[in-house]
Amino acid sequence: MSHPFDKNIMTTLAGLNLALSYENAAVDRLEKRLSESIDPEVKEKLSRHLAQTRDQQDLLKERIKALGGQPIAEAGELPIPEPPQSLKTMIERGSTPSQKEVWESINDLIIERAEAIMYEGGIQALELLKADKKTIKTLQKILKEEESFANWLLRNNTRIAKRLMKKQLEEKKKKREETEESVTTTATTV
Repeated sequence: MSHPFDKNIMTTLAGLNLALSYENAAVDRLEKRLSESIDPEVKEKLSRHLAQTRDQQDLLKERIKALGGQPIAEAGELPIPEPPQSLKTMIERGSTPSQKEVWESINDLIIERAEAIMYEGGIQALELLKADKKTIKTLQKILKEEESFANWLLRNNTRIAKRLMKKQLEEKKKKREETEESVTTTATTV
């Protein structure tokens, strides 16, 4: 093991802990998304990615400890777009569950892309620092998983949004027809 004050090791540990803090935040977000998602296909993918993210936490903790560091327990901040409060309130109050699912899937994609960018930058930094190959390979493995989920979201978000919106319109139409039928039935019996 390197000397505890080796700047390259300290920089590597700081970067690994930063990545871990984002994965800690990602676990919280994925758990929340999983509990709120209304789409079975999305739920299945979120569940799978949650398991991957927990594995990623373990890999990062392992590398941090192997380099003589202490894994961070704190969660970082994920890059989720935040609309102005007035618009956010309107969206939250006026959106159907289907619309909320679409909004959150877009946020999922933004987060996954941002994580991939972070891992790409981390890998480049570690290569410049001539870090150990095992740490670089760990980040490359995590990067592939983040890219895979991001690519799935990119390929499927539009299709899922169309399906959810179509279902919402069908439910609205059915409800309107039932209301009209009820009004007609009531009018003929009076």
